Amino acid sequence: MVKRCIGIDIGPSHLHAVQISRTGEQFCIEKIFSTQTRRTSDSQPDILRSLTGRYGFDRRADVAIVMPHEAVFFRNIETDSAGLQQIREQGLSALEHNFPMQPDEVVAQACSYRRLDDETFSVLTAASTRKALHERLSIAASAKMHPSLAEAAIFAIHSAVVVNHPEITTSRAIIAYIDRRRLTLAVTQDKDVLFVRNIPIISRSDETIDLVQEKAAEMIRREALITWQKVFGAEVERGTKIYLVTEGFSSDNIKSLVEESLHYQTTVVDPYARVQSPPDRTTDSQICVAEGLALRVLAPEKTKGINFVEADNADTRPALDPKKELVIFTSLVAAIAFFSLAGFFVRLWRMETDYKHIKNQITETFQTALPKENIVSPLAQLEQKLESFRKDYQLFASFRPTRLSPLEVLRRISADTPPRANMKVDDLLIAADAVRLNGACDSFESVYQWQRLLRQVPGFTSVDVQDVQKQPGDEGVHFTILLSSAGPVKAREHK
Repeated sequence: MVKRCIGIDIGPSHLHAVQISRTGEQFCIEKIFSTQTRRTSDSQPDILRSLTGRYGFDRRADVAIVMPHEAVFFRNIETDSAGLQQIREQGLSALEHNFPMQPDEVVAQACSYRRLDDETFSVLTAASTRKALHERLSIAASAKMHPSLAEAAIFAIHSAVVVNHPEITTSRAIIAYIDRRRLTLAVTQDKDVLFVRNIPIISRSDETIDLVQEKAAEMIRREALITWQKVFGAEVERGTKIYLVTEGFSSDNIKSLVEESLHYQTTVVDPYARVQSPPDRTTDSQICVAEGLALRVLAPEKTKGINFVEADNADTRPALDPKKELVIFTSLVAAIAFFSLAGFFVRLWRMETDYKHIKNQITETFQTALPKENIVSPLAQLEQKLESFRKDYQLFASFRPTRLSPLEVLRRISADTPPRANMKVDDLLIAADAVRLNGACDSFESVYQWQRLLRQVPGFTSVDVQDVQKQPGDEGVHFTILLSSAGPVKAREHK
């Protein structure tokens, strides 16, 4: 199974991107992109969009992005075993007051720890502001990228060194990352970064590149000694390696100058030492940050670091306290049981009240309808009385005159229409005992023929023809027929 990740290194004046795939234990750099962004017209979101559009980076690959240098703070905290356990369990809540920012703005993680003596530990922690993190993520989001990792540059470089120069994991070493603005030093032991320092570089605009490189090399020599002494309390050991990554400098020149002053082995980090690369690539350590970001996602078992995205998500969720959660759960269950029981008694009381009210209404209705009857079983007695009324109604109903329904009237009129008379009904009004019919036909004879037929229909007691006339210019005869259906209906005899 092939897994891919795109590492994105965004700096003040550059943007580097590397797409790496992993198949088993093999890593392969599939695509490299690098550009300068010094012009005001250079848009970082537009450049990121072009990666998947113009340059063919995989849209489905995971994305890892670097945090701005100036937005990441490192601090070593000395604590005892209880404090170390608290940091491990509580995370941010144990670290938020150790950085120069508002506690609710802190996004922090513990990076590593080492034992100083039997009771004391030194814990390396890193923090950034929530605002800086969200601003960096929004740049990627505007290009429809959603990073799963936001990492500090020095930890990304450490990941690149661990994969390409695995010998760093067997001893103590120094990683030096230098650009035109700052020097970042990291002291490592085995697989852990123990200490990180950011030192600004101050240079004049009129200084030559050679002079700037000499000053940078001298700064590495001086600060490396100070940092090593601070961490281990001793001089730098013979055989200690310095792994060098530069941005905007010649790595080979810096290496030569450092080795002249320190007399220790300096290794320029080769991002292609253990990672397969395109045939047309050029050796350039400036992609180390982007490469390390991708390797942090693809090889979590080999690399270590921090993830501000993960820290930010963890900060939004309170730590789980089993005892507290059990108390809350028990309280909720008890509250639900109490209110359910209370609701049951309320419903029972309402049903009893409604039952009494209905019994009273039945009694009142019975006394009103049957004032002379004694109440024994009101509903049964009322039902018997209603059944008696139904029988009496059916007995007397045979003496009531039967009237035709409107549908029956329509059926009988339609059934007794003269054949071949071309009868046309324009208006039909059916009342309780009378029917008025307006229409037209071919001749006067057809009108009176229909009158004779309707008189033979059972249920019509009278059939009168009125207003039979022929309009000038009209070949048809218009007429009005009035029918009465009052009185009993007699069955029609058919011979």
